[in-house]
Amino acid sequence: MQLVSTLAHGPKCYRGEGINHDQQSFLGTLRVQPVEDGRAVLLNYIATLPDGTVVHSETALIGVGPNGILCLWPVMGELPVVLPHELKSTEPRTDEGIKATFATGTREASDAFREEISIALRVDGSVVYAHAWGLPGGQFSERSSCTLRPTVSG
Repeated sequence: MQLVSTLAHGPKCYRGEGINHDQQSFLGTLRVQPVEDGRAVLLNYIATLPDGTVVHSETALIGVGPNGILCLWPVMGELPVVLPHELKSTEPRTDEGIKATFATGTREASDAFREEISIALRVDGSVVYAHAWGLPGGQFSERSSCTLRPTVSG
């Protein structure tokens, strides 16, 4: 729950630059909204090309599921359904910060869509939001990453 608490009590808007799966540079915006006194957080993430084209939009809820495991429920333009992502791993706080990886499916399950969404909270206050995925019959790999810094206004 450290991830949820840190996000809930930290900055509410971040902006930064990233690279998507087509190797296009984009501007990323991440908005954080605490839910029910910080028991969960709602994230709104948008990736926009320099010409203004939105190439990814996602709203995700992070909170503890009924099984006691931290989960991320993303709703995104590219997927017609909501695929729950359970916490797969948390890398402990170091000089770089903490990184939580949420997954749906396993990397090896090449017969299905599988995805990992990682959120790294760095000690310098920045957030790295990243997606790795594989289509059915395709290779699983890192596809998109954005380093975002807190902004004063939304």
